Amino acid sequence: MARLTGRRTVLKAAAAMIVGANLPKAFAQDKLHLTAATGIAPTVPTSWWFSDFIGPKLKEYSNGRISTNVSINGTLCSEHACVQQALTGQVDIGSASGGNIGAFGHTFDILNLPYVFKDSASAEKLLHGWLGKELKKRAAKEMGLHVISIIPSYGFRNVDNSKRVIRVPSDMKGIKFRVTKTLVSLTLIKTWGGIPVPYDWATLYEGLQTGVVNGMYIPDAYVAAKKFYEVCPYITETGGAWNCHIIFMALKRYQNLPDWARQVVDRIGNEIDEKSFKVDAEWSERATKGLKGKTKIYQPTEDELKLWYSGAPPVWKVVKAAGAYDPAIARRSFEDQGQHQLIKQMEAVGAL
Repeated sequence: MARLTGRRTVLKAAAAMIVGANLPKAFAQDKLHLTAATGIAPTVPTSWWFSDFIGPKLKEYSNGRISTNVSINGTLCSEHACVQQALTGQVDIGSASGGNIGAFGHTFDILNLPYVFKDSASAEKLLHGWLGKELKKRAAKEMGLHVISIIPSYGFRNVDNSKRVIRVPSDMKGIKFRVTKTLVSLTLIKTWGGIPVPYDWATLYEGLQTGVVNGMYIPDAYVAAKKFYEVCPYITETGGAWNCHIIFMALKRYQNLPDWARQVVDRIGNEIDEKSFKVDAEWSERATKGLKGKTKIYQPTEDELKLWYSGAPPVWKVVKAAGAYDPAIARRSFEDQGQHQLIKQMEAVGAL
């Protein structure tokens, strides 16, 4: 009897050791510290998602098991540097624009192409449906990134410059426009007739002020938020390219989180998806009202807009040749939006 009892004790101890060696990560790592960083200024929603939502919610939804260091306004990283630092383990959660993230892969290039979405409602429907799921899957495979959320960044881009009123694309001749380091931005500005100049977002105001660049292609709300109207007062409402930000983690970092922490991150991403378009639209409307009397805004006529639209198919063709987007995804996106005329234009130049 004593021998049996002793054997049971040994067996229990061995079992405990085996169970301990195979404990879920939730038990193996009960507390975490995560660094979240964005280069965006505190005056715009992208930074709010970090300072007012991601940081507090990581703590709340983990019942205090996750502590955070949240950095905004470029104090830790800005744009493509945030991607690099996430991939090298210097930050855990970062953000970059759909343009700047293109330096690390082509996954999101399709979102930067002119007239990919006919309006914000279409963008929201597609990104919260099959297109968003497909891009997230590709980002993991092609870029080593786990996408937490794809959020709108203040609507569609317009042409801004410090030199003169621009009515049609040919008016851009001789003007240096800041672009992101993507084939899309470089090709579009060149196709329209401007001089594309890759330039860091963090120092763009100074670049415009000193004449290193004379213009940019960004949403009006950004012009208001960053006070670019002080050095770049001419705006042409061309529309076209939709602006977004990607909130992400390095895929390996996400995969190495314990199960409970991944659930927290996923919950936060889902809630950002649910709220981001409404938050963005409301803020953009308020911000653009601040441009009244500070800028000279030109609204092209219907015939002039056709000239701006004509710049889209050649850009799509060049980007397709570089393998920067999947034509099947583009076609399905256009079909879902009823963009049948655009499909014909794209087919005519071999962009689909």
